[in-house]
Amino acid sequence: MHRVPPPVEAPHCDAPAGACAETAPPATGRGAVVWLRSNHRAGIGIAGLAAALLLVVLLASRPWSRPVGVVPWLLGGGLGGAGAAGLILSSRPRIVLVGKGLRVHLAPARVEVVPLEVVECFFLGSRLEPPHPGDVRTGGDRVRTLVMRIAERAVEHAERPTLPLWGAWQEGSVTFDGRWCEPLSVDLVRRLNRDLTTAKRAAPAKGAT
Repeated sequence: MHRVPPPVEAPHCDAPAGACAETAPPATGRGAVVWLRSNHRAGIGIAGLAAALLLVVLLASRPWSRPVGVVPWLLGGGLGGAGAAGLILSSRPRIVLVGKGLRVHLAPARVEVVPLEVVECFFLGSRLEPPHPGDVRTGGDRVRTLVMRIAERAVEHAERPTLPLWGAWQEGSVTFDGRWCEPLSVDLVRRLNRDLTTAKRAAPAKGAT
């Protein structure tokens, strides 16, 4: 059965004249092109929090003025590693075009490759985030998402494990949480669908040469 993606929201323009400029995806070298970047601010926030906690540990233990045990050193090393990991993971793009496939990064230690031929389209979506404990509101926050649809015939690509904070991959829908990737917009979705069509047309030509 043919799926019709839901209508996308009206574009939001911050330009003075109301013009929404489309940004070309950056190349990463060796034929790889980034289609969807990550949210670098999230990684900077994690690194900043880790640095603040590390400073608290240093001030509390004062290793420069007295001998300290193993625990403070282990805690400090763990916080430093967490900050570095946050920066590294947040710098990795979510979707990269490499050859005839899309590399999808929705888990820290996993990169999945989806053939272009089974990717149907991209569209905007949203989901309701449950309220935090103690929140008196009846509903949570609405989170914008990007959905990549995979053809029903590609059952081997229908589901994959993900980090829930970054998104979900179930029943042929790859969902990217908008808080952990670059800002989502109608222009971005249009560019992704246009690049998908262009890449699919170019793939047979490259294979024939």
